[in-house]
Amino acid sequence: ETVGEYVNLYQVHSATFESGILTNTEAHSALAKCRRKHGWSLGLSVSGPKQNDILREAMKVKADGEDIPLFDSVQCTYNVLEQRPGEALQEAHDAGMDIIIKEGLANGRALRSESLLKYANQLGCEPDQLALGCILAQPFQPRVLSGAVTSEQLESNLKAEEIAKKLKTEQPDLLKEIMNNCVVDSEGYWAERSALAWN
Repeated sequence: ETVGEYVNLYQVHSATFESGILTNTEAHSALAKCRRKHGWSLGLSVSGPKQNDILREAMKVKADGEDIPLFDSVQCTYNVLEQRPGEALQEAHDAGMDIIIKEGLANGRALRSESLLKYANQLGCEPDQLALGCILAQPFQPRVLSGAVTSEQLESNLKAEEIAKKLKTEQPDLLKEIMNNCVVDSEGYWAERSALAWN
């Protein structure tokens, strides 16, 4: 009861086909009950090379007795390197889902992309600003988690909004060029991520 007063969005963490959350009707009913009782929005986070497939399947889920999708929001990994979920994210946005992007800097790997560094130099901005700006400029209108851990990083990240606006309104062809030249193979991306050392 107390938690309900402070929660606006309740997310299922790291939904996968194997976890069973997409087919567990008891869980679906319990989540729907929380939404009705507390007014919560319901979401899920996804990871891995099958993010797009998991999201599309999640969009089909409805709780018993309801004719509306169970999930209102998705938190997904998407960045200049890992772009596979883009089409699914657009479908989710078009269906009314709130799009939240995590790992916008690819755990720092985007900042080592030679292509991104070249374009950042060309535009006279910092690499983090361009990496986040390219995500903010996407038509699925995401909210992007910066991952900043210092005030300096946060101040730099916030300038991504200016870059996004410029790319969307003045240089859409450049945005497409940057995305095309930075993207990497999705399986390779996740294999490298799995091998990262975590603090």
